[in-house]
Amino acid sequence: MKEKLYTIPVNEGFEAGDECPFCAMERREEQRAIRYFAGPGASYMEPDVRASTDKAGFCGVHMKKLYDYGNALGDALMLQTYYAGLLEEMQSQLDHYELPPQKGLFNKKRPQSEKEPYWHHLQERVSSCAICEKVDYNMERYFETFFYLLREPEFRQKVESCKGFCLRHFAKLLETAEKSLPNAQREWFQKTIPNLMLENLARVKGDLDWMIAKYDYRNASKPWGNSRDALQRSMQKLEGIYPADAPYKNE
Repeated sequence: MKEKLYTIPVNEGFEAGDECPFCAMERREEQRAIRYFAGPGASYMEPDVRASTDKAGFCGVHMKKLYDYGNALGDALMLQTYYAGLLEEMQSQLDHYELPPQKGLFNKKRPQSEKEPYWHHLQERVSSCAICEKVDYNMERYFETFFYLLREPEFRQKVESCKGFCLRHFAKLLETAEKSLPNAQREWFQKTIPNLMLENLARVKGDLDWMIAKYDYRNASKPWGNSRDALQRSMQKLEGIYPADAPYKNE
């Protein structure tokens, strides 16, 4: 199978031996995004980059990861201009803010022509994130590339030998399959992917069961097998997270 530049990250994800190949890709993309915004290249000093962070801001999860990365000045500069825009916006909104009149029992729906309440805009602002947007954009491309690569027998073998997927990425995989799965691979996908997921969920549960059993003194001298990190892997399998990861830091 001849590799192209855009297929390399997907192939590497399926060669990582991870509980979910897409988690491995996502973690790499997240670290690249953190380094892009706050790393040694000082992208945060570029006007177009600052404009994107001023518009989207950062979610709480990625704000903490930016803090852990260790570029305090870069983080402060990005927040400084974000605060400036936020204060200007809120000044214009709150100077004239009035609570809407209380609606009656049988008049709870807001008319279509009525303006969105300001709290709705604030909720959107709090939930938006420049890092999430960058990661999500690249992950969309990787899912599309996955279905493109299924045309290759060698890649299908990599999929068959992987450890399945986390629930979050499995749901995304099924969603994307509805519009991107080549007709020639539909039968293979139907036979392979659900069984792969079930087998590996059972494997992780078995490891978790044995980890719990090891806390019984009667099993203290018995080998751990693959269960020492069963708790971390079982969390990843459900939510696509790496709870045992050390903070990603600026080197």
